[in-house]
Order: sequence, then C-alpha cells, then structure tokens
Amino acid sequence: MPFWPQYPTRNTSILNGMWDFGFETNISDIIHFNISHVTFTTKAPVPGCFDVVQPGIVGPKGTAFYRRHFMLPRDTTGLLYFAACSFYCQIFVDGLSVGDHRSGGYHPFWINIPASSQQQRELIVLVDNRFNKTTAPTHTGGDFYNYGGITRDVILHQVPSATYIERVETFTLSLEGSILIRVVLRGNSSVPSVAVGITFDEHHAYPSVVVPVKNGTVELNATVPNATIWSITTPNLHTARISLNQDSDVVTVRFGIRTISISNTSRLLLNDEEVKLRGFNRHTMWPDTGSALSLEQVKKDVKLLQDVGANYVRGSHYPQDQRFLDLCDEYGIVVWEETLGPGVKVKDLLDPYWMKYQVEAINQMISASINHPSVLFHAFYNEGPSNNPIACPGYNASAVAIRERVGNPPSRLVTWASDKRDKDVCLDIADVPFVVEYFMLWCRLIEPIPFPLTRNYHFEPSFLNLHFDKVSFNYYPAWYHEPGNMSYPKAFWNSMAVWVQEHFPEMPFFISETGAGGIYEWKNTSDPFWSQKYQAEVVKEDIEFALNSNRVSGITIWQFADIKANMQATAVSGPCDYAPHPKTLAVPWNCSYIDISPSRPGGENHKGAMDFWRRSKDVYFVAKELYTNYHG
Repeated sequence: MPFWPQYPTRNTSILNGMWDFGFETNISDIIHFNISHVTFTTKAPVPGCFDVVQPGIVGPKGTAFYRRHFMLPRDTTGLLYFAACSFYCQIFVDGLSVGDHRSGGYHPFWINIPASSQQQRELIVLVDNRFNKTTAPTHTGGDFYNYGGITRDVILHQVPSATYIERVETFTLSLEGSILIRVVLRGNSSVPSVAVGITFDEHHAYPSVVVPVKNGTVELNATVPNATIWSITTPNLHTARISLNQDSDVVTVRFGIRTISISNTSRLLLNDEEVKLRGFNRHTMWPDTGSALSLEQVKKDVKLLQDVGANYVRGSHYPQDQRFLDLCDEYGIVVWEETLGPGVKVKDLLDPYWMKYQVEAINQMISASINHPSVLFHAFYNEGPSNNPIACPGYNASAVAIRERVGNPPSRLVTWASDKRDKDVCLDIADVPFVVEYFMLWCRLIEPIPFPLTRNYHFEPSFLNLHFDKVSFNYYPAWYHEPGNMSYPKAFWNSMAVWVQEHFPEMPFFISETGAGGIYEWKNTSDPFWSQKYQAEVVKEDIEFALNSNRVSGITIWQFADIKANMQATAVSGPCDYAPHPKTLAVPWNCSYIDISPSRPGGENHKGAMDFWRRSKDVYFVAKELYTNYHG
C-alpha cells in the first residue's frame, strides 16, 4: 500500500496507471447520465488532473470519463478506495451506478462493489469539475484553483464475505503508553461479539480476546510495550496489527503516543510541554500535476519544510494527501487539517443539504487521518461568515462533529481561520439568549437537523459551550492594510494578541495567515510593492513578532509556494508574457513582463516563499534564518 494503514491479509490492487479517457463539455444532468453514451478517445493518467494548463489560463470545464478493467473472483464482494476525486464523481461497475461522491474533491471515500458471476469487471468513473450546488456543494470557491480529475490513488480491496474491519482508530490515554483502540466493523456488523488480537510493533502479541460489538464497533484498552513518545524533536511511531476472528481480516495501523492540551497561561502544550509552532500554509499544487502530486513532489515539499526550519504546516484549504501526512508523522511536522470550504456563506450554513455534506466531509477527513500524530488541529470554514450570529450554529455543528470523533481526552483541537478577528461573534456566545434566539430561527429553517439535537430543540448547557479550542486570525498588515508601513505588522498583531488574552484568556492564539506578495522575477535592490525585497521585509516583521511574543503559540505564513489563482482571477489576470521556454510545465517558466494591476498578476497568488516551481525567494531565507535560530 502506498500509505498507512496496511492490509496484510487482503488481496489488494492499486489501479493507478493509464486509463481510457473521454471528455464532454455540455452534459447538463450528470447524475442521471446514461453511461453507455460515452466515447473514449484517448488515455489519461490516474492519479491525474485533466484540466492542468499554464497559470493565467482557465483549464477545460465539463465532464470527464475514465475507464479500466479489473479482476475480482466470482461471487466476491469488493471495495474501491478513492483517495480523492474532484469535484463530483460517480462510479459505475459493469455499466451500473454503484455510488457517487459529493462532499469534496479532496476527501477520501469507499465504494462497495457488488458480487458478480464474472471475474473481469468494467470500472467507469464520471468526473465533473464544474461548480454546482447539487453535485459539488462543498466546492464554494476560494482563492486557489480547483482542479478536476481522479487526483489520488484508487485501490481495490477484496474483503471477507461476512464481518470485516472498516477502520482502526487509536487514542492516547497516557504518555506511559496506555491507549484506547476502536475497531469499526463493516459487512455483517450486527454480530454480538468478535475475537480481536493485537500485535504491537510486529513483536509484542497479545492473545486474542472476545469483545462485545456495540453499534458496529468494538473498543479495547491496551498498553504499548516499551512505549516512546511522538514529539516534534523525537517523532517516535508505533504499529498495531489488529486481527479479526483468527485473521479473517487484519489491519495494521501506525500511530504515535502524544497528548495535546492548553497551559494555564493559554499556551499550547504538546506532551505537557510548551511549544512554539512556526511554519507555512501549503496548497497541494504543482504547475505540471495540479493537485495530483507525484510522490517525488510530496517528498520535495516535506524536505523544503524541513530545510526552512518549519515545524508546522497548515493544510489549506482541504484534507491532506495521506502520503504527505505519513511523512509529517515521520519528520515531526505538526499539521492543521481542515475541510474544503473557503468561500462559505451564511446561506450554506442554513442549507440542510449543504450541511449534510459538510458533516460527511468532516467524518471522511477524520476517518482517514485519525491515527496521524502529526495532526493536532481540525478546522473548517476558512474566512467564513463568523461575524453573523445566524452562522454560529453552523460553526457549532462542525465543531460538534469533530469533537464526537477525536476521543477523550481530545486528540485534536478545534479551530477556524477567522478574518473577522475581534468582530467574530461565533468566538463568543456569552450572550446565550441572543444566540439561542438565532439558533431557534435556524432550526425552523432546516429539516432534518444535520447534527444531533433533541426533537424539541432543548438546549443542554454543554451544547452552548464555545465552538473552538484555539483562536486563529488571518490578516495582512503592510500588504492589504497600510501598505508600506513596516511598523504596522508588529503593532497590529500585538493588539490582536492583547485582545485575545483579554477576551479568551484560556485560549492559545495563532496567526493562521499573514504575509505579502513577491514576484519571483522581481529581484530589485530596492523594495517596491510586489518585489521580493518588500515581501521579505513584511514577513520578517510578522515572524519576529510571533516568535518573540509569549502570547502567540504559532504562526503559519501565507504561503509555502506560489499557486495558480482561482478561475475568476485567472480569467481576469491572464498569463504573464513568458520568455521562451520548453512546452512542459515540469520545468520553470520565467515571466519577461507581468502586469501588476490585477490582484493576481499572471494568474498566480505570489505570496509564496518560493515560486510555483519551488525556486526560493528572498523571503524563504529570511524565514529560514528566523525559524532555524529560534530556541525559545
């Protein structure tokens, strides 16, 4: 398997490779489309994006069709695992629809394959990359290019005909190695009990025990022999081989023993020790592969994070590639992971259809990432409408969905990146009657309620707890606000840190986005707007404040590398004038002239510490010096 977990007793097949491919631009009803009308005209790679073109140009929009065949023994059920398929995907086996996926193009999902008398099966995947409130509700926009395609691995699993393991979840109970193991069953999960065996780190086997099944789940407490702690400096990892019914099915997970908490001085604690997190926001995007990164590109990004001295990365703005998270586990890089959803509006949070897929997206993200010790934070609604009290129940719905899944004590903290800052009313629900009034209005508008709540809308005090565990603010002083004023970043961030301490003294404060733009080709010795030098000066002020303030627990600069701008900005800006270059986007292209009047010159967001091709800018070296020399 290309990532954890592993399935040592299952027959699995990685279905990556060149698939038959077709494309249509004018299909209106993709949900009920007759798949027999498809014409396959060429080949396309899986994983891959079918709409990769140069920055400044909008790629093709429409419906793609991928086809290949696979083998499955006669009269045997199977599972297809899609690590990501973007935006909307519908899966057909032997000409029949077996399921679709609407909760986001970066979220992993499983599809059941019915048994057949035939061994050779035909698989067709319909993929649509158009923004649509019905087929792709969680694709609400955002300041980045949303690519389309089967963008991550496709894996076939042959599973037992009776009861088998859907997933295994581990939760640290103590730093001495006490853990809770939760085994979620599938197939015939209504059995009264199952036999479960555990082997830690390949050598330490426990005798199989019969465990009662409750709601399709079994739970066991165990102690990891010779337990070692996962931390940023010592990222030790353990494995647990979980055997079901004398090896009828086996899943091996990798996990870390670590805790996360908050000090009485409102600082983040990892394993009861105060940490300062420093890093970048990172998009899963390269010029030649779009969002379907090769393993080599994933590894390069992790190596660059290490080189620049980062111990923290925000996976903006969607669930992360499991290969990337595996590497973050191994190298001690803390991760903020969030659901897709920048550009969320109040009307989305009031829409039960939208909320259904938002909660589904949360559960898919957590199911995939629950055993990664590197993931400390789960989040949602980047720069959402949290200045409107009507939106707050929607925030609480996502917070509740996360908290129900991350254990007790919680293995993740809940947050969101707010650009409303001190105007963010969802941070503070001290005025309970005021919030309840709006919540009651919201409840009358939606049926069914997309999260647990009693039918008569009775409010338990616990339901009206704060929605979040840490305060995270986005702002760009000296870039969008008071450009040229180099005293402003430190003054502004200090005012926010003081405000957070006054209003939420028990909460750690994070700078979740800040920075400035710098065009790679603009290497002036002076510092005009858009130059590398100006960008580096602004970011230096941001980082210095965060590292020197005892009120700040972490900072993620926007951003790791330049990215392709969203479809609207791409259409407005167009490309720069490129110097002569090879046709392939796998090698860097250089702008000979670029118009800086649009907000996204050349169709890119230029706030990266590196350009789109990972060539370092001045700001990379400024961040590296500050991050690597920090020993607070």
